[in-house]
This record gives sequence, structure tokens and C-alpha cells, in this order.
Amino acid sequence: MSDDTFASLFEAQPKSAVRVRDVRVGETIEGSVVQVTPHAVFIEIDGRKQAFLDGFEVRNEKGEIELKIGDKVVARVASIDNETGEIRVSRSLRGGGGGNALGLQEAKAARLPVEGKVTGVNKGGLEVDLPGGNRGFCPLSQVADRRIEDVSSFVGQKLSFLVTEIKDGGRSIVLSRRALIAEQSKMEGERVLATLEKGKLVRGTVTSVRNFGAFVDLGGLEALIPASEASHDRRANVADLLKAGDSVEAQVLDIKLDEKGQTKVSLSLKALVEAPPNAAPTARASKSRLAIGAVVEGEVTRIETYGIFLQITGTEGRDGSGLVPASELGVPRGTDLRKNFPIGTKLTASVMETGGGKLKLSVKGAKDALERADFEAHRGVTAATGFGTFGELLKKAGAKKK
Repeated sequence: MSDDTFASLFEAQPKSAVRVRDVRVGETIEGSVVQVTPHAVFIEIDGRKQAFLDGFEVRNEKGEIELKIGDKVVARVASIDNETGEIRVSRSLRGGGGGNALGLQEAKAARLPVEGKVTGVNKGGLEVDLPGGNRGFCPLSQVADRRIEDVSSFVGQKLSFLVTEIKDGGRSIVLSRRALIAEQSKMEGERVLATLEKGKLVRGTVTSVRNFGAFVDLGGLEALIPASEASHDRRANVADLLKAGDSVEAQVLDIKLDEKGQTKVSLSLKALVEAPPNAAPTARASKSRLAIGAVVEGEVTRIETYGIFLQITGTEGRDGSGLVPASELGVPRGTDLRKNFPIGTKLTASVMETGGGKLKLSVKGAKDALERADFEAHRGVTAATGFGTFGELLKKAGAKKK
């Protein structure tokens, strides 16, 4: 179909169709089919503006255009005619048109997927037949988003790639399937993110497990189940509960931006499971209970080189978690803290510092306080007994004088 024909079709469209917001080459758009011709499909992309899709992209094996009025279409802006306002979109560059060097340059600029057939494998990567008789090369590092032991399995398959480099007038074309996978995954992740909200139930697949939690793929979007949200049992190791490949259902705990401006999604498994009857009740540690000098009991939940962390009995979460510095444990310097205070150890400590969301405790201070209390109690009894005995002696001395 000639450019003049396309121009005449655009002239026949309402003038408002080309006077809305600007779109950019390479931008992904979504719209509804409003007209189907033998050679093109017209798509309304924002309520008024229209774009066209070449008919060869949407024909089936019988040569029939598969789309009909009302169908939804997702495509990329391939080109924009600044004079006429024509917007051409494309879902991919395939056999049937646009396969020359200029078409490939356009595909590279608009980041349009290019479909090609893998015809061979050499030491460096895949050899690919592209539209228009062109040949491309996909380096091994760009074949997939993960390591593949035998890439020869791709031979004979039709795959989609992004064009990353064109040299020597189109005689050297470098492709990347990995970049396309990453871009598609990002788009899908953005779509998934738009559907999330706190408290929503989601399903995903565990991709990796670390000591601080498990990463879950929600369909292009990665979320984290913190170790503290994997189970009601604080002593449970997340690696014992989950492994890569597990399918999990969880509740969205939080959605926020980190310091780099990236969206972070955290999930909770334990929110979907009723706490066992003997579980410690969730409670905030009261200010009076955590007054400086107060003596509390707790359980070791974490061990570091500089000290250990205690979770105060009857509390859960950061409010009831305090640090006992190594110097306040009452053990010689250089003592192996992991050996002497394994996780789960019950300890008594006194409150040294509070405020600013931080709590500092002292096991040594608690021992000193208990020893002082015992001493004071003992001294009080002794003083009372001694005074009584001395009084009796005075009485006896006064009786003798009489």
C-alpha cells in the first residue's frame, strides 16, 4: 500500500485525531481497533488520536486479517510523519515487509521486536535469518536471561529479538533476545504493580532464598518475604520453610520507594496463618516497662560480633527488640558469642538506654542489680537484728545498775 493511500486515509479521519498529546517513537501504546481495511488496521489510542498498523503484521496463514473492530491492541510507535501526523505502530518486524536495512534501522530506533529464524550455532552465538533476506547474529550472552547449557536447541525455531547494532550498511546485524525478555518483563512488572495494594492476596514463585528472606516473582515483578514475615515462630529459618521454585500465596505487606527511587514490594506469609495458641501475644513494650534501670527477660534472636539482640518476653517486633553490647554481657573479651549465647537462649537484662527507636540492654547490669538487691535485703535484716540485740544489751546493762 502506497504512502499516498495511507495519507488519504488519514485525511478522511476526524481532524481531532492528530491534535492530542504527543507520542514518541518507541513508546508502547494500547488502543482499540476502529477500522479495518485490506491493507491496514486503524487503532484509536487515546480516545481521539489514531494510528495504523500494517496489515501484513496481523494476517493469518490464509492471508486474512485477524483483528476486528473493538479488539484491543498493544504495539510500539514505529514512525511519525511530522507533516501529516501519521502514526505507524508495529507489534514486531516480521517477514512480509520492512525487512530491508532501513526497516531494521527503524526497528532499532523504535526498539521493535524483530522476528527471525535460528539457522545455526557457532562458537560465539546464534545465526539468525531476518526479514528481507538479512542475516543477524545473537551473542551467547544475549540469548537468554539465564545460562543455557545447549543453545543448539534453538536451531529451527522462530524467535524475537531486539536489534542492538547495525554496521556495514546492514551486512553486520547484532541482536539480543535477552534485552527483549528484560524489556517485556519490565512492562509486565509495571502492569502487575499497578494492580497491587496493601492487604491484597497474591500468588508467585520463589526465585531465591537468603538469610534475610525469600524473593518471589509475581509475574515480572520481584517482591520480598522478610524472614520475620515467613512464620509466627521467630526461631524458624526461612531456608527451612521455602526453596526456589515453590509456589506461594502471600499478602501484600508494603509498597514503597527505596532511596534509589525503585519500588519495593514486601509480602507476608504468616499474615495468612493463624498464630498458634501458645504464641506470645503481639504487644508493644510499654514505656513504664522499659524505663531505664528496669529489669526484663528476653530471648536471643540475633548474634553479631558487637553483641546480641534480645526480644523481650511478651513483645513482638522492633519495639521489644534490644541490643546487648558485647561489653555488657559480663563475659571476657574475645568470647565466642554464638557458642555462649545461641539463638533461643533466655536471658535477664536491665534497660540501659531508650529513645530514638533504639533499646540498649545490659546482662551485666541486671546481675549487678540483682546482687545489690540481695545485699540490701540481707543488710536490712542484719541491721534490724543487730539493733534488737544491742537494745537488749542496753536493757540488761540498765537493770544491773539499778
